[in-house]
Amino acid sequence: MKRLLVVLFFGIVLIPGQIISAESPYKIIHKDKVTEEWELHVDYPLFERLESEDLQDTVNQQIVQKLEDTFRNIKRGSGKMVGVPYLYYEETSIVKEKAFYSVVMTSHISRGNRYNSTVTSINFSDEIGGSVKQLKDMVYIDKLNKKVEKALEADPDMYDQKPFAGVRDNTAFYVKDNQIVLVFNKFEIAAGVHGTPEISIPLKGLLKEDLQKKQPPLPSYTFINN
Repeated sequence: MKRLLVVLFFGIVLIPGQIISAESPYKIIHKDKVTEEWELHVDYPLFERLESEDLQDTVNQQIVQKLEDTFRNIKRGSGKMVGVPYLYYEETSIVKEKAFYSVVMTSHISRGNRYNSTVTSINFSDEIGGSVKQLKDMVYIDKLNKKVEKALEADPDMYDQKPFAGVRDNTAFYVKDNQIVLVFNKFEIAAGVHGTPEISIPLKGLLKEDLQKKQPPLPSYTFINN
């Protein structure tokens, strides 16, 4: 019997919304809430039709946990500046390349004249035995960092020219058209006017050998939900 996932988010029981289409493997949940201390507008997916039910539970739990952590931080800081509310917008993009999904979640948080955007991704293979993948699971990090450094140096008008510290363990990414696309936080590698910059790096020579055998290049399909 299929397990029922009930999500407790912001202290409210959420009933999953309508399915985007008959073939969509996920539902998009939309939530708005306004108080004197904060205002939030959140869109996020809950998967329903993945090959592995255990993986599906893990992915959904990570999505909700990310939102819970972000909101907890907002509530913690909301009492420090009375009369200046937090504005929190969460948008989600879902990118699919063959059986590989990336759930890219961008948190836009502002208060007064302070603005920031941070990006998180949850990446996984939708197959029996599939699992959530981090950057280090997929590519050689030292090779990836060298490629990113070259990309930064090639566009000094856009990117900061300070020494690149390397990708973080949790740098957001997705895979599309045989490239790995890194999504950086606002201010991380460029001025704030550039938002959350993306750098595309060809996967050839970066993929670890076992993944190259399991995931040969195929056309990509992209679902964007904002």
